Amino acid sequence: MIHPSPRPSAASSTAALLVALLGGGFTSTPAAAEDAWQGEVRSLIEAKRHAVLSSEIPGRIARMSVDAGQSFKAGELLVAFDCASYQAELDGARAQLNAAEVTARVNRRLNSLRSIGEAEVQLAEAKAQVARADVRKAEVQARRCDIKAPFDGRVVERRIQEHESVAAGTPLLEILSDRDLVVELIVPSSWMVWLKPGQRFDLRVDETGATLPGEVVLPGAKVDPASQSVKVTAKLTGEIAHAGLIAGMSGTAIFPEPALSALSTGTQAGNQSTSKSGAAKPGTAKP
Repeated sequence: MIHPSPRPSAASSTAALLVALLGGGFTSTPAAAEDAWQGEVRSLIEAKRHAVLSSEIPGRIARMSVDAGQSFKAGELLVAFDCASYQAELDGARAQLNAAEVTARVNRRLNSLRSIGEAEVQLAEAKAQVARADVRKAEVQARRCDIKAPFDGRVVERRIQEHESVAAGTPLLEILSDRDLVVELIVPSSWMVWLKPGQRFDLRVDETGATLPGEVVLPGAKVDPASQSVKVTAKLTGEIAHAGLIAGMSGTAIFPEPALSALSTGTQAGNQSTSKSGAAKPGTAKP
């Protein structure tokens, strides 16, 4: 169920996001520490599948089928090169293969009639194998003329225009999947004593004001020593979890009090242990 909540100002949201995420973790500020003890941490919604499509061949862009912000389906043509030269190379390779196979067949026939030796037959068959390899190479190059979508998604940025010539390796399109979103949380490292996969929380999204259910997927594997924080990967649950969400949105993850009680109990036990170990041992009174 979606519950509306007050939306913070753009300035405060941006500042919090920069502190919590772009800075690599929590900054040791009283406000951040207080929020963490109350079970609230900043979060960022990201696309799990994200890619920058680049040119595998040099050539001229003949057509671009999508623009920034546009949706597409897996297998849909996104970019087409002018591949007249590559198609000509493929046609030539196929013609060479046909000639080599004819020569090999004729030589096998002549060898059966004892007109030529076995060496000539093997040489002709080897040339036919080389011609087949040339055809496969030309076919690979020709297939690279069309860049198709690897998954369903949207275009983030179009970095090239139609009719421009590009070199191999030139970035063309930045794309992401808007149906496979994940949530990145920055939590205090002390939370790792209880934060496990499957732990549930509520995500209050800044941009939409909605509160959505979430679940921890993978706790972080490394603690940032400067901020004593850990990056945690989570996901949104429910049938309408991704409704109206796009990558880059931010929010606040709110964990339930029962989960936080484990943290407070462990901390109190640690403090008591430290107090006992640090107390002075009784000794014999001096006269």
